[in-house]
Amino acid sequence: MNYAKVSPRIINPLYKSYEEIHTSELDQELILLVETRVSQINGCAYCCHLHAEAIRKDHGIEQVKLDKLPAWFNSNIYSPKEKLALEWCEALTTDLKQNTLDKIKERLDAVFTEKEIVDLTAAISLINAFNRMAVSLGDRDE
Repeated sequence: MNYAKVSPRIINPLYKSYEEIHTSELDQELILLVETRVSQINGCAYCCHLHAEAIRKDHGIEQVKLDKLPAWFNSNIYSPKEKLALEWCEALTTDLKQNTLDKIKERLDAVFTEKEIVDLTAAISLINAFNRMAVSLGDRDE
């Protein structure tokens, strides 16, 4: 389904936000890793493929980083900053308990700037929205 054609006033601003996130100061490799991980958690085959392609072709991220992403917490290939961002994305995607978020946010404050935290959180929230639309409205592994 072409979401932008069906509902352009709602969807086009989401696409614009996606573009803005991908031109922000936030590390693009980090954004792609987070988007891919959220898509894995949400079971969005379309988005998993889309982000994996971007990782491999457009950004030259090592294949091993993609391969180990579902078990990032047991791998030393990810930097501490990447692990923290992945922990944040998993918490925002699966566990919105305030005490969990507060503990992670405290560590985010020590590593990321305020703007980076906002941009990262927006990226996570937006990919969650896109995943839910793709899974529920039919953009499956085509």
